[in-house]
Amino acid sequence: MGLKLTSSQWLKNIKSPMGRPPLEGIYIYILCFLIGYSIADLSILKYRPEMLPRKAPPTKTENQMARNNVTAIEYRSVLQRNIFSDDGKIPPPLSAGEKGQEEQIDAPAVLSKLPLKLMGTIVHLNPKKSIATINNSGRNETNSFRVGERIDSLAEITKIERRKVTFRNLSSRRLEYIEIPEEDTIRFGLTSPKKETTTAGTDVKKDGEFRFRISRDDLNKYTNDLPTIITQARMVPNIIPGSGGKIDGFRFVSIQPDSIFTQLGFKPGDIIKGVNDEPVTSPTQAMEMYQALKSTDSLSLNVNRNGRDETFDYTIE
Repeated sequence: MGLKLTSSQWLKNIKSPMGRPPLEGIYIYILCFLIGYSIADLSILKYRPEMLPRKAPPTKTENQMARNNVTAIEYRSVLQRNIFSDDGKIPPPLSAGEKGQEEQIDAPAVLSKLPLKLMGTIVHLNPKKSIATINNSGRNETNSFRVGERIDSLAEITKIERRKVTFRNLSSRRLEYIEIPEEDTIRFGLTSPKKETTTAGTDVKKDGEFRFRISRDDLNKYTNDLPTIITQARMVPNIIPGSGGKIDGFRFVSIQPDSIFTQLGFKPGDIIKGVNDEPVTSPTQAMEMYQALKSTDSLSLNVNRNGRDETFDYTIE
């Protein structure tokens, strides 16, 4: 039987006549495929060793390796040109002193030599609401500051703690601090500038249990000397228990004997809760009360003494 058959003959061979096994006609093709596959596989096994390389690949010589190593001379043109400078000059390296100055910028804070004096602090649960009262002796001014605010052109406050304020010196960019020796939170009040020039009970006249009179000249004498004023009495915020730090006035912790506080009728433990029926709930309002004394003709303080609310009336003559 020939291998070359027409399509009609191939189909005819596939059809199984009566009595012959089915697909008998394609057995010859399957047999040819298996024989061809076996011959190809045996040929590969025989000639495979001839196709493998018999020599190792050539290694690089020293000359070829030297070509890959570039010397510094070849980079001279790059070193002589500074692509980050318009004038094409490479700046000199930082000296040891300049490197040390950069390291000092982020070094721990040191005691400041600026003409600043910390008078008192109020530390809030929220650091941004903490307040520091600082006296600038260069300008003879005392003001209140928060974190992030600048003290004139001298410093920028970065942290307020009890008895301590940290700031960045705007000139040297170093972290510095000022502190007070006593454990004060906030202190403010009125007192005599010099004990030897003021006699207790002569500046303030008492008209009743909670009614007082003081002359404008005597009042200005006290209000113009704030650094001395705030050292004569100590006050702390009166925090309502269980309120999460809510302030309800300011309480006297201590008062120096024979001070102006005694003349004004205050006693340790008194709580100043309001001024002219306006509640005092922040250090800012307390400072506003102090500033109001310079221009007002009368002042009314809402004071809690031993659990009872009293009204202290003051007349400025």
